[in-house]
Amino acid sequence: MTAALYRESLLSGRLFGNEVNSNKANKVKFNVSFWIVARKVIYASFLLASSCVDPFDIGDIANGESRLVVDGMLTNETKAHSLRISYSSPSLRSYESEPVTQASVFIEGENGDRVQLTEENRGEYFTPPDFAGTVGVAYTLQIQTSENVSYRSEPEMMRPVAEIDTVFAEIEGKKYISNIGTLLDEHGLQFYLNTGTGLPESNFYRWEWEDTYEIKHPLDSIPETLAPPPTDLLCYQSSRGFQPLLLASSQNFTQDRIIRQPINFVSKRTYKLQRRYSLLVKQYSLTERAFNFWSDIEEQRNISGSLLDPPPTRIFGNIVRDDDPDETVLGYFQVSAVTKKRIFIERDDVPVEPGGPVQAFSICADENENEFPVRGADDPNAGPPLFCYDCRFLPGVTTERPSFW
Repeated sequence: MTAALYRESLLSGRLFGNEVNSNKANKVKFNVSFWIVARKVIYASFLLASSCVDPFDIGDIANGESRLVVDGMLTNETKAHSLRISYSSPSLRSYESEPVTQASVFIEGENGDRVQLTEENRGEYFTPPDFAGTVGVAYTLQIQTSENVSYRSEPEMMRPVAEIDTVFAEIEGKKYISNIGTLLDEHGLQFYLNTGTGLPESNFYRWEWEDTYEIKHPLDSIPETLAPPPTDLLCYQSSRGFQPLLLASSQNFTQDRIIRQPINFVSKRTYKLQRRYSLLVKQYSLTERAFNFWSDIEEQRNISGSLLDPPPTRIFGNIVRDDDPDETVLGYFQVSAVTKKRIFIERDDVPVEPGGPVQAFSICADENENEFPVRGADDPNAGPPLFCYDCRFLPGVTTERPSFW
């Protein structure tokens, strides 16, 4: 890879793969923030107002009134479940939001369980770490703001979730547009899963994933300006990347079976496949109402803005204000059972063809070093990137081997 292509890779994110998640806190963090999605939908609707297509009525939001935004999920895992509460920005030109602080927040089950959430960060509330939802029980979220305004969700049933039968990968090719507008071929591993109960009853699913990979710096000729790393040094990195809403249902099938559900694509051009790669897939059960909500969100996200597109529509969540049910409240309190499955891929498992071998750290190849000035005391910033000599210079890495490795 030339120095010019290296710079393009940095800009496009191809060299570093997907966005790195370096936060290793035990508290539950959400992969999809509702308001990030919803405000894009609202803004797209606002833009349509200037076209010849009738926009949908975004009501008080377009008139400059902020709205309550709720983003949270309860599962059957025993852990601290988090809930984010904020007020939307009154301006459609701003993505800022104001955390709702000092609220009283409870989750109550129809079985009599009632737990209070504690605010640990501004606008972010947590259940006790020993709390878990129960499959077959409906739960209601209750919020009372510091201004004594009360909101509650409609009861949301925790439906059972099928086990994931298998997660597997196939070598595939894709097209992508480079930063300079060139259409290029890209080969890599496309991951799929099969799941379902096999029973006549329909189910609704949502998936999230997280990958982890082992890294070793490729160059051993250490510049005089760097301290030599340990000879057996290995680094580990985890990422969640950009994830579209992964949804599916079996409601149009004679039995509950989901086959070859696409999950994640990993290019041969990233260093994720350099040594060993692991993909963790989380599968959530959904109610039909939650499935329809997230499907509507994803549909609105995918509207291109063409005059042939259907006009955006108001998307209703499951939260209402007690004394004013007509008030618009954004977000959804999701209640889901979850199951997980992890797969490991060794570098030798990745076929050489099509697409050639894995090109991990091609910028660091010895034959490319002459494309850079020599790194030395006169110019310590010259030469290949520092992570070529020491993987600890990569962002978000750890040298601690994961417990599941």
